[in-house]
Amino acid sequence: MASNSSSMGKDKGKKREDRETIIIIGAGVVGVSAAYFTVKQLSEKYADSAKRPRVVLVEQCEPGCSASGKSGGFLARQWSDGTDTEQLAQFSYDLHAKLALEHNGKERWGYRPLDTFCAEIDRIPVRQAKQHKASHQRSEAESVVTSIEVIAPHTHRVSPATTLEYSRAEASDEDLQQISTHASIPVPDVGSVKAVPPETVPWLHTSVLTKLHQVGNNKNTAQVDPLKLTRVLLAEAKARGLETVRAKVIDICETTYRPPIIEFSVDSHQSKKEPLPDLLDIRGLSMAVQGSGPMDVSTNKPYIVLLDQGTDIPADKVVVACGAWATSCLRWEAFRDVSASQIPIQGLRVHYLLAKPKVPIPAQAVFAEINGTVYSGEDAIEIYPRPDGSVFVCGEALDDPEMPPHNPFEPVYSKRATGRLKQIVSDVSPALSFDVIQYGLACHLPVHARGIPVISKVPSSKGLYIAAGHGCWGILNGPATGMAVSELLINGESTTLDLSNFRLDRWA
Repeated sequence: MASNSSSMGKDKGKKREDRETIIIIGAGVVGVSAAYFTVKQLSEKYADSAKRPRVVLVEQCEPGCSASGKSGGFLARQWSDGTDTEQLAQFSYDLHAKLALEHNGKERWGYRPLDTFCAEIDRIPVRQAKQHKASHQRSEAESVVTSIEVIAPHTHRVSPATTLEYSRAEASDEDLQQISTHASIPVPDVGSVKAVPPETVPWLHTSVLTKLHQVGNNKNTAQVDPLKLTRVLLAEAKARGLETVRAKVIDICETTYRPPIIEFSVDSHQSKKEPLPDLLDIRGLSMAVQGSGPMDVSTNKPYIVLLDQGTDIPADKVVVACGAWATSCLRWEAFRDVSASQIPIQGLRVHYLLAKPKVPIPAQAVFAEINGTVYSGEDAIEIYPRPDGSVFVCGEALDDPEMPPHNPFEPVYSKRATGRLKQIVSDVSPALSFDVIQYGLACHLPVHARGIPVISKVPSSKGLYIAAGHGCWGILNGPATGMAVSELLINGESTTLDLSNFRLDRWA
């Protein structure tokens, strides 16, 4: 994202000092949606742009550089029914359709309704692996993935005569339950839908297909290209006055905050010959707590957003929408009252690839579940043909959530995992060719330990907000989250959605 240096100049900054300034941190789909709806509402509310509050979007790398640009873009209206996110999902699904109609989303970001299927795949027979000299130990980067490597547990070897056996690293039942909650999109119970004949999805291997259920249709499931969606909404927001800055936030300070200073002094009447007091006995010590005074800054704003480059920005309100990096705010002074237990958000590493089909594939999304393996239920392999002719495939979200690297551009993929994914898709569909392919790709989904996002004002603050932790439904729920955040910023409350399920102090 290019830095709008002119908007950050000193002269211009002084002219705008009296205007309210809103800072949104993170240019993923949530941050960009929040920026888009905020500037849209402000432009409608304030005819005079000189009186309109400033809105500044700060991004360290590029818009959609992580999960928002590397996800499948699957949308489902009713798959969250019965959960805390039911209202959010249904509203956001409809909002996607409205945005596509308003901005020609069909052409600009590949929005389209589609049919969705859950395919039950039989365990795939193992093919004979190539022989390698025993003197050469292959590293993960050099591994040639065959069906044996796809299926083999890491703890023992398997015979070429065996059948597919995927394994997950050992974990407790509680850990497995928590991981599966976030691993990928939860497929509806196929017991509640009718089976359809295999020829309904002709591009799947019928020889390994045991059952096929239709779990969605063009009235309740759809798709987008999330990177294109994010960047189009950003362009629309900039056209309405959004300012953008490419920089890393290193701290956010509250200008009136007086950090306590703790002073310890030894009683002057205590004899030097007397032994030191017991560590638990503080009768001989006196403690004084005093403030060091407010920050010496020439601004009437309650916050200062400190950047690693460029000019620091005084702000009235700050939104943290950093996805898997949301917990960075715990290191910032202004967020001192937020605890890690309130935003238990980490990154779940998910692998994906882009395939080039041999023949055009219709608008049919498939969740491939492989019998007797870990690739079932919420860990199914997801296959999404796109309008541009490519096919997006994702899966291999089998590790524990982790803190992602500080640099979102740092490679995080596993060659073994992407190789397994490539092999599985090749076995499942004869229509997918890997002659033209982009693979060795991964990103971190921002997952909340309890499976629901945080969309909330920090209760004790003057103007701090957090919107993150949407997991595998970030693309679906991003626009509605952005609209709700814009209402919090402008009106002080969300009138569109009930955000009580997502409040920060719910888990205090």
